[in-house]
Amino acid sequence: MFYGVGVGPGDPALLTLRAVEVLRQCGVIAAPDTSGRENTALTIVAAYLEGKRVVKCRTPMTRDPSALKRAWEDAANEICTFLEQGEDVCYITLGDPAVYSTLMYVHALVAARGFETEIVPGVSSFCAAAAALKTSLCEGGTPLHIIPASYDGLEDALNLPGVKVLMKSGTKTGAILDALEQRGLLARSKMVSRCGMPGEKLHHDLRELDRSEGYFSVIIVGESE
Repeated sequence: MFYGVGVGPGDPALLTLRAVEVLRQCGVIAAPDTSGRENTALTIVAAYLEGKRVVKCRTPMTRDPSALKRAWEDAANEICTFLEQGEDVCYITLGDPAVYSTLMYVHALVAARGFETEIVPGVSSFCAAAAALKTSLCEGGTPLHIIPASYDGLEDALNLPGVKVLMKSGTKTGAILDALEQRGLLARSKMVSRCGMPGEKLHHDLRELDRSEGYFSVIIVGESE
């Protein structure tokens, strides 16, 4: 059985009961390996790794479709080797598998080969960030937009009605803040960096933000008045 498991944004206490159950059950734990970045997903589940076979699946930090496809296929091939041997495999991912996750690409390849699969949801980073900021994401009929902020189309997305969650900022935090400032949105925006991890920071006023903030950040742009 292949399990795709969301392990939440960073705090092991946010693992779901089902995630813990699957982690204890599976003999093989697979995780994306971005080579050079901390393996936060494995850190979150460290308490459940004793006696397990840990497989790090190469996940290049690139947007080259051919390079990504090769990495997904390599991961699926390795995982299927264990499945063919009768092992249950748990592939872990930060946050929730359904939100910008490499896991779902690998899952599709594994499922296409006829193996049984299960997707276990996790606490998403933007829900955890809203909780940390003690703010609501949406109320009444307010729409909520989840936006990959470092990709093309940010300018148009910022014009959408409702609350905007800006994810995947990467190294473009400065440009994103400039775009918010140009549209008069900076005063209504808040950010959490390293949510649920050591070094977590809450930013209630982005006008004072250090623009070199890192990879693990979520910006919440409040609804227009």
